[in-house]
Amino acid sequence: MLPFQRLLARPLATAAKTSPAAYACCATRLYATTDNVQRFRQAGLTKDNVPQLDKVDSILDFTELSKDKTLDQKKLFPASRPTDAVMNTVTDVVDTPLSTIEQASLLKKTLVLKRVVNMNGKGKQPSMYALVVVGNGQGLAGYGEGKDEEPSRAIFKATNRAIKNLRFFERYDDRTISMDIEHKFHATKLELRSRPPGFGCRANHHIHEICRCIGIQDLSGKVRGSRKPMNVIKATFEALSNQKMPEDIAKMRGKKLADVQAVYYKGH
Repeated sequence: MLPFQRLLARPLATAAKTSPAAYACCATRLYATTDNVQRFRQAGLTKDNVPQLDKVDSILDFTELSKDKTLDQKKLFPASRPTDAVMNTVTDVVDTPLSTIEQASLLKKTLVLKRVVNMNGKGKQPSMYALVVVGNGQGLAGYGEGKDEEPSRAIFKATNRAIKNLRFFERYDDRTISMDIEHKFHATKLELRSRPPGFGCRANHHIHEICRCIGIQDLSGKVRGSRKPMNVIKATFEALSNQKMPEDIAKMRGKKLADVQAVYYKGH
């Protein structure tokens, strides 16, 4: 056994009484140099404070040596991942001016929930896609899309994005649209028509749910071309966002608002 090994094998109190500086020098590590000059790895370590073991790196600190009677260091970190660690956490915080109570009172409808596959170098990576529509039934509505490995988390993401994308839609008499609308979105052709009170909402079931969230009670519609749910929902939101109000029609035609309403909305 080498001399410094015999020195380190002694208890801390015995070694410190024999030669504290020699014990500390054995505990500290030196850089390998070619000029035979001993250089400590710690910049703040000098010959004056070498016996102070609290200045040495924690890995080289032998303060626990008198208790455990061993040179083995305790593990600073657990060997396994904590059980409460959750990867890809979905936060509950939504960037919206609505309060928590107002967000909880919104109507939430999951109109699309399907399994999709992303092809990459690892092969087919399956996940769930969700499209959610939310609204308060008084003209405020929006939709959002979310994707995750679990359906519930995908719906949660889509709901948060829908709340973040809320917008206000104008309604005539708080029950129907202002005028008949024809809108084209990709391969989907949409026809929406205003109807008199008590007519109800007679349209595609996706349009029906959107009208419920917005608060439109009297409307008829027809979907031509592609009837994919994603296209129908996005086409409906675009069409309702681009509708013209009676005030705009009166301003364009140079007439009074009462005259425009008498012509266009007399029977409604």
